Amino acid sequence: MNENDTGESTSGSGPAHGQVCYLQIPAVDAMKSAAFYEKVFGWRIERPYPSFEAPGLIGQWVTDRAPGAEAGLLAWISVDRIDEVLKLARECGGEVVEQPSADGPRWLAKIRDPGGNAIGVARHGPR
Repeated sequence: MNENDTGESTSGSGPAHGQVCYLQIPAVDAMKSAAFYEKVFGWRIERPYPSFEAPGLIGQWVTDRAPGAEAGLLAWISVDRIDEVLKLARECGGEVVEQPSADGPRWLAKIRDPGGNAIGVARHGPR
Protein backbone atom coordinates (compact mmCIF):
# COMPACT_ATOMS: atom_id res chain seq x y z
CA MET A 1 0.00 0.00 0.00
CA ASN A 2 1.44 3.34 -1.06
CA GLU A 3 -0.09 6.41 0.57
CA ASN A 4 0.88 9.83 1.84
CA ASP A 5 0.25 11.32 5.31
CA THR A 6 -3.40 12.09 4.43
CA GLY A 7 -4.15 8.47 3.48
CA GLU A 8 -4.45 9.26 -0.22
CA SER A 9 -3.11 6.82 -2.76
CA THR A 10 0.31 7.70 -4.15
CA SER A 11 0.45 4.77 -6.54
CA GLY A 12 -1.60 6.42 -9.28
CA SER A 13 -4.83 8.21 -9.85
CA GLY A 14 -7.02 5.55 -8.23
CA PRO A 15 -8.88 5.70 -4.92
CA ALA A 16 -7.04 5.66 -1.61
CA HIS A 17 -6.61 2.37 0.21
CA GLY A 18 -9.78 1.70 2.20
CA GLN A 19 -11.92 4.25 0.33
CA VAL A 20 -15.35 3.07 -0.78
CA CYS A 21 -15.08 3.41 -4.55
CA TYR A 22 -18.03 1.55 -6.09
CA LEU A 23 -21.57 1.07 -4.89
CA GLN A 24 -24.39 -1.14 -6.14
CA ILE A 25 -27.82 0.01 -5.03
CA PRO A 26 -30.68 -2.52 -5.25
CA ALA A 27 -33.74 -1.18 -7.08
CA VAL A 28 -37.17 -2.39 -8.13
CA ASP A 29 -37.23 0.17 -10.99
CA ALA A 30 -33.65 1.24 -11.74
CA MET A 31 -34.56 4.34 -13.75
CA LYS A 32 -37.03 5.56 -11.09
CA SER A 33 -34.33 5.14 -8.44
CA ALA A 34 -31.79 6.88 -10.70
CA ALA A 35 -34.13 9.86 -11.10
CA PHE A 36 -34.58 10.01 -7.30
CA TYR A 37 -30.83 10.18 -6.56
CA GLU A 38 -30.30 12.65 -9.40
CA LYS A 39 -32.95 15.06 -8.09
CA VAL A 40 -32.40 14.64 -4.34
CA PHE A 41 -28.59 14.40 -4.20
CA GLY A 42 -27.47 15.86 -7.53
CA TRP A 43 -25.77 12.65 -8.70
CA ARG A 44 -24.85 12.50 -12.40
CA ILE A 45 -26.80 9.69 -14.06
CA GLU A 46 -25.71 7.84 -17.19
CA ARG A 47 -28.60 6.85 -19.45
CA PRO A 48 -29.96 4.54 -20.74
CA TYR A 49 -27.87 2.31 -18.45
CA PRO A 50 -28.65 3.29 -14.83
CA SER A 51 -25.17 4.00 -13.51
CA PHE A 52 -24.06 7.07 -11.56
CA GLU A 53 -21.26 9.34 -10.45
CA ALA A 54 -21.40 10.90 -7.00
CA PRO A 55 -18.62 12.83 -5.25
CA GLY A 56 -15.75 10.33 -4.89
CA LEU A 57 -17.92 7.38 -5.90
CA ILE A 58 -19.33 5.57 -8.91
CA GLY A 59 -21.87 2.79 -9.11
CA GLN A 60 -25.05 1.41 -10.54
CA TRP A 61 -28.54 0.28 -9.64
CA VAL A 62 -29.09 -3.48 -9.72
CA THR A 63 -32.33 -5.43 -9.94
CA ASP A 64 -30.97 -8.89 -9.08
CA ARG A 65 -31.07 -8.15 -5.33
CA ALA A 66 -34.03 -6.93 -3.32
CA PRO A 67 -33.79 -3.46 -1.75
CA GLY A 68 -33.41 -3.45 2.01
CA ALA A 69 -35.19 -1.16 4.43
CA GLU A 70 -33.01 -2.44 7.28
CA ALA A 71 -29.78 -3.41 5.55
CA GLY A 72 -26.74 -4.33 7.61
CA LEU A 73 -24.71 -1.57 5.96
CA LEU A 74 -26.13 1.95 6.01
CA ALA A 75 -24.72 4.58 3.64
CA TRP A 76 -24.73 8.16 4.94
CA ILE A 77 -24.88 10.93 2.35
CA SER A 78 -23.71 14.43 3.23
CA VAL A 79 -26.09 17.25 2.29
CA ASP A 80 -25.99 21.06 2.40
CA ARG A 81 -29.63 21.63 3.41
CA ILE A 82 -31.17 18.69 5.25
CA ASP A 83 -34.75 19.98 5.34
CA GLU A 84 -34.72 20.67 1.58
CA VAL A 85 -33.36 17.17 0.91
CA LEU A 86 -36.09 15.56 3.03
CA LYS A 87 -38.74 17.55 1.15
CA LEU A 88 -37.25 16.50 -2.21
CA ALA A 89 -37.06 12.88 -1.05
CA ARG A 90 -40.82 12.86 -0.35
CA GLU A 91 -41.61 14.62 -3.64
CA CYS A 92 -39.50 12.11 -5.60
CA GLY A 93 -41.14 8.96 -4.23
CA GLY A 94 -39.02 8.43 -1.14
CA GLU A 95 -40.04 8.33 2.50
CA VAL A 96 -38.64 10.09 5.56
CA VAL A 97 -38.36 7.46 8.30
CA GLU A 98 -36.46 9.49 10.93
CA GLN A 99 -36.71 13.25 11.25
CA PRO A 100 -33.49 15.24 11.73
CA SER A 101 -31.93 15.06 15.17
CA ALA A 102 -28.80 16.71 16.49
CA ASP A 103 -25.81 14.42 16.99
CA GLY A 104 -22.97 16.61 18.23
CA PRO A 105 -21.95 19.03 15.48
CA ARG A 106 -24.23 17.45 12.86
CA TRP A 107 -27.87 16.73 12.02
CA LEU A 108 -28.87 13.20 11.03
CA ALA A 109 -32.04 11.83 9.41
CA LYS A 110 -33.00 8.60 7.65
CA ILE A 111 -34.96 8.13 4.46
CA ARG A 112 -35.95 5.32 2.10
CA ASP A 113 -35.49 5.59 -1.64
CA PRO A 114 -38.32 4.55 -4.02
CA GLY A 115 -37.06 0.94 -3.96
CA GLY A 116 -37.18 0.81 -0.15
CA ASN A 117 -33.43 1.12 0.62
CA ALA A 118 -32.56 2.84 3.89
CA ILE A 119 -30.24 5.86 3.51
CA GLY A 120 -28.70 8.09 6.15
CA VAL A 121 -28.65 11.84 5.48
CA ALA A 122 -26.10 13.98 7.34
CA ARG A 123 -25.80 17.77 7.59
CA HIS A 124 -22.50 18.79 9.17
CA GLY A 125 -22.85 22.11 10.97
CA PRO A 126 -26.02 24.07 11.76
CA ARG A 127 -29.33 22.78 10.49
